[in-house]
Amino acid sequence: MISLKEIALLINGRLIGPGEILISGVSGIESTKKGDITFLIDRSYERYLETCEASGIIVGKDIDLKKIKGKNLIVVENPGIAYIKIAELFGKQKIYEPGISSFAFVSEGSEISKEASVLPFVFIGKNVKIGKGTIIHPFVYLGDNVSIGEDTTIYPGVTVYDKVSIGNRVIIHAGTIIGSDGFGYIWDGTCHKKIPQLGTVVIEDEVEIGANVTIDRASLDKTVIKKGTKIDNLVQIAHNVTIGENSIIVAQVGIAGSSKIGKNVILAGQVGVKDHVVIGDNVRAGGQTGITKDVKPGSTISGTPHMAHKEWLKQHALLRRLPELFERVKKLEEKYL
Repeated sequence: MISLKEIALLINGRLIGPGEILISGVSGIESTKKGDITFLIDRSYERYLETCEASGIIVGKDIDLKKIKGKNLIVVENPGIAYIKIAELFGKQKIYEPGISSFAFVSEGSEISKEASVLPFVFIGKNVKIGKGTIIHPFVYLGDNVSIGEDTTIYPGVTVYDKVSIGNRVIIHAGTIIGSDGFGYIWDGTCHKKIPQLGTVVIEDEVEIGANVTIDRASLDKTVIKKGTKIDNLVQIAHNVTIGENSIIVAQVGIAGSSKIGKNVILAGQVGVKDHVVIGDNVRAGGQTGITKDVKPGSTISGTPHMAHKEWLKQHALLRRLPELFERVKKLEEKYL
């Protein structure tokens, strides 16, 4: 257990209430009990404050404290960042003993740090390098000449093809495939001829890749996911794509070959990106946007084909009026034709 005063010091917050109260766990604001600490990150959850039984609540400086009576509060600049610190404090990381399981298969020439953990039923190809602190979970396949940095975690069922490079502090979730062939064919008049995919994939430091993601190898050079980018589940990234630093790629996004995505870009769920498109830095694309041509840096876009978000809102509003307009035109035709 930890006291509210100690938590306030940890997250650099201002405590309102008795500091000696002990906290034993973390919970969502919808379902709390005595001894919990909870968080008000989204203003839409203010409706739960009245019934909240938590022993402490983390709130932002934008909250009207006069509306919250009889609660123990810690006021912070950013409740989301405070939540991460508290969750890490109460979260129990599973500890794995370093070493290679006798049930794992390691090919010749591989260099695996003594401080790495290779769990049962892992297959490691030739000349693979794995850094210290890295954890390879069961049923992972690592092809020849794969390189993995330090403190990286690869969860069960991940397949990493030959020559792929993965950096430090990367997280790759279950079922993901990295380095499969890009989808490239040429019609020779009788059949589709496969274009050899001779390149590789580079995953830079502090990238997180969700479950069942596919990232294809480049045809000649490399597919690159740059530092700090976060990729949700069920995303398809084609050959020769580059995604810039600290971008967010949400579930079911599909990015076609040779597209270039800038840094700090957000592609919301089910966005589709055409091949050879260049998307500038700090672009925001709403859910199901179809990106068919280059996008200028700093743009906020929606719709298919994509357009400025404000323009899309206007068009969407007009579409709602189509049934009414149709009836009006129909009456005019009956009257004058």
